[in-house]
Amino acid sequence: MSTKWMRFMLCLLLLAAASGCGLGSENGGSSNGGQGLTFSVKVGDSEMAGSSARLLNEAYVPGNSIIELFRKSGVVTFSADGTSILEVNKVSLGPDMSWEVQVNGKKVQELNTTLEPGSAVTMSAGPAGTGKMFQPVIITVNGGSEQPELTHSHVLSFMQDMSVKGLLKNSGMVRLAEDNRTVLTVMEYTPLSSEEWRLKVNDKGLLGNGVDMKLSPQDKLEISLVLK
Repeated sequence: MSTKWMRFMLCLLLLAAASGCGLGSENGGSSNGGQGLTFSVKVGDSEMAGSSARLLNEAYVPGNSIIELFRKSGVVTFSADGTSILEVNKVSLGPDMSWEVQVNGKKVQELNTTLEPGSAVTMSAGPAGTGKMFQPVIITVNGGSEQPELTHSHVLSFMQDMSVKGLLKNSGMVRLAEDNRTVLTVMEYTPLSSEEWRLKVNDKGLLGNGVDMKLSPQDKLEISLVLK
């Protein structure tokens, strides 16, 4: 084969390689052409979106309405009649609270509104009535790798002189031992002999009399299922 012909073949190979790289970069990124949505879940000062932004983007198709995308992604759970929001990213609110939907910083009244690529969607928890002060406390159940289906957060209203023990009792999902200090069951789950429930407030472990600790608005109580 002549040198001239070999150079010609080499040029063809280089052109093919360059075209392949261009195609790869064009097809990379998210399925919506790199114009992904941003998603926030706000409870007062706390951001609780977790990995839900990824789920929302995976489900998004240009032209989707807000309610279509929420249902398709599974990020939002609606009531049976579809008129109210029960949960957002496994976060539920107390009966005196409600969710507000915002797109690009503006409150949305109609969930059939179409979402444009690149939209910023925010779900904000707030008081159900107007003019009321919003002082939440957050109680999170962390089932870990053993019982991941238990992982869930509940937002309740702060009450004056509320303690960890009081919050546990008022949550409606925790059963304490007779000493009112030891957690026996959470969401009707009783730990195995190799497991136990541990408490944290704002990421700091509680021991002994820690259940008598007074809480403040925006505090986070975590109940984690761990191996002994």
